[in-house]
Amino acid sequence: MDATTLFSYESHVDSRSLRGRTLLVTLGAFSDAGSVQDLVDDHLLNSLSSRVVGRLDMDQVHDYAGRRPEVTLELDHFADYERPEILLHEVIDPDGEPFFLLTGPEPSFQWERVASALRIVVDQLGIERTLLLQGFPAPVPHTRELPVTRFAGRPDSISVRRTMPGTFRLRAPFTALLTLRLAESGHDVVGLVAHVPQYLHDATYPDAAIALLRAVREEKGPELPVGALESQAIPVREAIASQVAEQEQLQEMVHGLEQRYDRMITAGVTAEVPSAEDIAAEVEQYLAGLDDGTATDGAADPQEPTDPSSTDGSEEHPAPEDGEGHSPA
Repeated sequence: MDATTLFSYESHVDSRSLRGRTLLVTLGAFSDAGSVQDLVDDHLLNSLSSRVVGRLDMDQVHDYAGRRPEVTLELDHFADYERPEILLHEVIDPDGEPFFLLTGPEPSFQWERVASALRIVVDQLGIERTLLLQGFPAPVPHTRELPVTRFAGRPDSISVRRTMPGTFRLRAPFTALLTLRLAESGHDVVGLVAHVPQYLHDATYPDAAIALLRAVREEKGPELPVGALESQAIPVREAIASQVAEQEQLQEMVHGLEQRYDRMITAGVTAEVPSAEDIAAEVEQYLAGLDDGTATDGAADPQEPTDPSSTDGSEEHPAPEDGEGHSPA
């Protein structure tokens, strides 16, 4: 089937005039810890000049029955139908240069056609680098620098070498297929995965979005502002610190994660530090839980702290900043 029928430019847009070096992709996946994709989208579209320039035909690629949109019933009539949309935005960075942002839910159907349609768009726009952004729940403490690991269609596309510590077999998100197909067509594509503390998995965590935007610059993307996100992050940090200070069990859990993290970063491999195989096994077990709905990540909203009694920090293993393997994007 013709992939060109899936994507269309807006009627008021002359696609021949559109050019940009970078495409950022925040399409949904099975995991987006810390709501970082929503945070990045809201931040970029509200702090920088932007416009919608194109969209995918959702009636061809979205499972409405399986992922029902919300609508409001006001007494005797419906209102505020939230139509699912995959949109291509043109955004102007602080230096006045355009880049593109692809937002929306993960497509449910016709993945190969969607990937082909997006490859054509990348060709038409002159995109030199595609960066995929998302969050992943990981056994790391909120008191340390938040790791951002990388994956790519071709390993030599990665500028800053921070990969996952092993090989993982998992059920693919659409962005994995997009990475493969763009790379096969000769395009540079790099995935950026912010490792969000598992106990903050369900919270809105601006620090993870900040880390991703800084990683965008490290991977040859535009230099993007983070000031508004910093303002959002301050009360979240204060709320987390307050809860930890009030609960001894939380303190013990975070301290255990800190010890593991610090030994991994500064002490090298010792008998106390988990091996890459141990870490890989733990992450793979967590991913399997996401598939069957049994994952227990100890997630907590900063306003409602989780009882950490079921999450022993001494048994958690932080993913290191460097290693070999593939990201679970």
